[in-house]
Amino acid sequence: MLFDEMDTEDVLFDVEEGGLFDTDDVDVSLSEEDILNARHTPELISHESVERKLLHMLENGRFPHGLIFSGPAGIGKSVMAYRLARFLFSEKDREPDMFGAPEPSTSLFVKNDHPIFSKVASGGHPDLLTIERPVDEASGRVKASVPVEEIRKIAPFMRKTASEEGGWRIVIVDDADTMTRSSQNSLLKILEEPPEKSLLVLITHRAGALLPTVYSRCIHLPFQPLSDANIQEALAGRVLATDMPLIISMAEGSLGRALNFSDEAHMSMIQDCLVHFQNWPRFQWSSIQEFADVFGNKGNDEGQRILRDFFLWLASSLVRRRSSGVGILERMEEKLGVEQRLKIYDALNAHFDLCQHGNLDKRFFIMGAFMAFEGF
Repeated sequence: MLFDEMDTEDVLFDVEEGGLFDTDDVDVSLSEEDILNARHTPELISHESVERKLLHMLENGRFPHGLIFSGPAGIGKSVMAYRLARFLFSEKDREPDMFGAPEPSTSLFVKNDHPIFSKVASGGHPDLLTIERPVDEASGRVKASVPVEEIRKIAPFMRKTASEEGGWRIVIVDDADTMTRSSQNSLLKILEEPPEKSLLVLITHRAGALLPTVYSRCIHLPFQPLSDANIQEALAGRVLATDMPLIISMAEGSLGRALNFSDEAHMSMIQDCLVHFQNWPRFQWSSIQEFADVFGNKGNDEGQRILRDFFLWLASSLVRRRSSGVGILERMEEKLGVEQRLKIYDALNAHFDLCQHGNLDKRFFIMGAFMAFEGF
């Protein structure tokens, strides 16, 4: 255990009301702001193979009624979903005319000055329904799962007549892997008997969390993490050149993670955190205490989430031996054996589980994370 040597009567910090992370707010799913950005994004970074598969199915008249887009958060699954929706809604632009049938499309791209683009971006398209985890009115936080009440909106929406004659009705479910069993079961009827020209897109970070009965009725299209070159190109001009290697390494192929880490305040906090690792394997606890007093204060949930992701990245990089030119990781790799690296990783996860479920002072989150790396 991380704190085996601590006397049970010792109190590291006073207990305060509310844990560091509520269970409704501990995943790395994209926020509502990210979803809105996806609606507004005309360009797609990478995933050309997925786009080609979608176009091929459309051209051959074998397009499914259910699609599963899976992969890590922040790599473009939502961008592809809205890109596909815009393309389908604008299909009348590609119907045969007096000059014959147009050439087959090579892209799902729809210009951002197209009327369909603005309707989808604003959320005002009558034939598009987006389902996502709702916000808890009491706490202001996104709920842990997509409730069955939200999923039950899908069937009646799908069965309505499209606003355009012969047009599509499309539903996009974000964070579909958080659906409860009841929520997923309520999808089965619409998947078993789908109306003509209806499409259900399930965006998930863990396709294995879907029930086999749901999974088997959809076409699964896995998305791969973005390349380092993709991330670097997307961040060009946004971050300092000196910060770029670290951000790319921490992003692990996710542009969403890269943008979160590259925020000026977040990057400054991470760099401050790294300074304390210069003394590893022994830390200067008075300095870390001051760091915890600043960033472990109540109400700094976003900063604490960034620090949690940073610490977990540090530990997982050790286990996978991915130092990526980061000085402290290179030093740790030289000194630590496999068993010691795994011990750090397990201790850190146990610590964050404790913070999530216990009513602990938020400074304890930062102090305990450093403790997981000490003593080797």
